[in-house]
Amino acid sequence: MTDLSGTPTEAVSRARTHRERLAAAADELEAAVTRPAGDPAAWKRVVADALVGVSDALADHISEAERPDGLYQEILERSPRLAHDIARLRADHDDLRRRIAEIEPMLPSPAAPSQIESIRERVVELLAEISRHRHRGADLIWDSYQFDIGAGD
Repeated sequence: MTDLSGTPTEAVSRARTHRERLAAAADELEAAVTRPAGDPAAWKRVVADALVGVSDALADHISEAERPDGLYQEILERSPRLAHDIARLRADHDDLRRRIAEIEPMLPSPAAPSQIESIRERVVELLAEISRHRHRGADLIWDSYQFDIGAGD
């Protein structure tokens, strides 16, 4: 909720913080995956480190959004009509974790050029899915609170 001055609730404020952290981690992963892979082992180390950043930011985001006194519970109490949207976002969380889990084992092994391309494709798909999830989350906040959580992004 927002108060009469338009100040977001604590749950919305926490969600915004985690949203920004996930966006920053996704930006770092994009920068890592798009750099030249002239030294495949070094490239994979940089991508692996950036993927850990995304995984950690996503875990914190999920924990915050889905906790008993978190954003999703607050929205369900405020706007039960949005239950389907929340279910979709929870499904996104599972999908994002699955995508990360599929990429992680590809990074420690030696890299052939064809594998680098495969890693890049999977990371680009992950980044696109993170972006779509963030869009759906912003729409959910708007539909429940009439508040633009993305303002300032």
